[in-house]
Amino acid sequence: MDPGDATEADPRDPEADIGTQAASPRAIADVASASEDFTAVLDAKRSSAWASGSKGPIPTAAQALDHADLPRMRVFHIFGILAPLTAIALSVMIGADPRAQKIFWVGAGVMSLANVGLVWLSGKPERWQPRPVGVLWIVATLGGVPPMLYYFGPFSAIVMVPILGIILISLGRSRWISLSIAAICIASHALLAIPIIAGWIDDVGLLSSIVATPGQLAIAEVLVLGFQVAAYMLGRWARRTNTEAISELQNAMQLIGDQQQALAEVKDDVARQKHADEGRWTGQVMGGFKIGLVLGRGAMGDVYEAMGADGRSIAIKLLNTRSSSSESLIDRFHREMEVAARLSSPNIVEVIALSSPDAVVPYIAMERLYGTDLATRLRAEPRMPADEISVLLDQVARGLEVARTAGVVHRDLKPHNLFLHEGATWKILDFGVSKLVGSEGTLTGEGVVGTPQYMAPEQASGGQVTHLADVYALGAIAYRCLTGRSPFKGKDLAELVYQVVHQPPTRPSVLGKVSPQVEAVLAIAMAKDPRRRYPSALSFAHAFAAARRSGAPAIESPPNAWS
Repeated sequence: MDPGDATEADPRDPEADIGTQAASPRAIADVASASEDFTAVLDAKRSSAWASGSKGPIPTAAQALDHADLPRMRVFHIFGILAPLTAIALSVMIGADPRAQKIFWVGAGVMSLANVGLVWLSGKPERWQPRPVGVLWIVATLGGVPPMLYYFGPFSAIVMVPILGIILISLGRSRWISLSIAAICIASHALLAIPIIAGWIDDVGLLSSIVATPGQLAIAEVLVLGFQVAAYMLGRWARRTNTEAISELQNAMQLIGDQQQALAEVKDDVARQKHADEGRWTGQVMGGFKIGLVLGRGAMGDVYEAMGADGRSIAIKLLNTRSSSSESLIDRFHREMEVAARLSSPNIVEVIALSSPDAVVPYIAMERLYGTDLATRLRAEPRMPADEISVLLDQVARGLEVARTAGVVHRDLKPHNLFLHEGATWKILDFGVSKLVGSEGTLTGEGVVGTPQYMAPEQASGGQVTHLADVYALGAIAYRCLTGRSPFKGKDLAELVYQVVHQPPTRPSVLGKVSPQVEAVLAIAMAKDPRRRYPSALSFAHAFAAARRSGAPAIESPPNAWS
């Protein structure tokens, strides 16, 4: 996670910095690189039609089957026109019972005409409606099946024709049509076959059953009726199975299409993010460093990831175009470069290289850090355990001691500028508004220098700033970590600065579980009068650690330290 830049307060952060001019090297942030695995992702335009916004509504499984039904039914109905006419022609040559023959001709004609209508209905999907289709099927079946059975004989091979019809109509969507046709076929056969078996009427069919015994005919009838019932059940089962199969396929295609669309969108987002992270200098080589993507943007400069000639990943801060037109910002950038370069400590971000004085674009190359800054940590977890605070204070104090020995005051110590590298080492960032002891630089001379929530009173009032201002800032950070609140909050900069200079903060034990000993140590570190503070950040860190062991501070606490 990237450490927040001091000049760009997070709008969600209740402790967004007010009036700071510091520019923390966000270069040291760990930025997740864009994965190249998305090259295998299909473009959204190639996604499944069911998931990529194709024209028209997504068809249901039943609609898909209906669409497949039409060609099959059209062929069957063409057969239903030609077959009866052919059978009429053949019956003229074959002969048989004259009455049965004439009845068959009438029935075959009705069946053929009904199929003419069904062929027309199957010509277009919008015509294929249940009511007209059902009526014509019933007419064709009632007109054709009984006369056909009567003419050829109920126990002849002609019974396969109604069985075929039952199967085909049962594959259709409408249950009532298929059930009606099955009932007509079964009833027609039973009403003709049972009287013949019982001897009530004669079998005048072309293929007569007079050679069979009544028992044999009864068995045959049971089989024929069973086959017709089975034909209906088989057709409906096939319809249901096909519907489920198409539904599952449809769902699978929908899921695949959705995934393709989502991955395509992620690919686009990554591409846009990568493009957004490309800066003016991305891809350029500067001072032997190959410049990569932008990690952060500050008031004075942009921070890029970069690769050194030795393959080491670094962060490089370059003065931006806007700042290059300001002499004061250029001077401050050079000061940051010079100050940071002279400080060497495991607890201060390492400076690897500096640009030459005559460089067209001044830069500072620093080590790349991986982890998160304290501000981000406190947004996720408002309070920190005391043992972790003790480690933080000890490590930051060691870095500040190096700065103090070098005669450098940070002047903008705050949670944004403390970074936990690889979960083990706290490092101080951003010496952009630091000053050398004895040099000039005041609140009115340089504008608001620092961050008011953690700014020492003498710094806020424009007085002389020494390393004791950093002691105060470190105490204010400890206060924030223990209580979950910054020492002061104002509606605007003027009110906040007034509170820092003239008002004591709320007693820590009121806001959290803080022992009297730790509270006394904080009172000394945050004393309004710098002369009453600990002489160094390191002595403050040691006193804090001792106070956690119930050790009383060696220095007397200032009066009226808390409100």
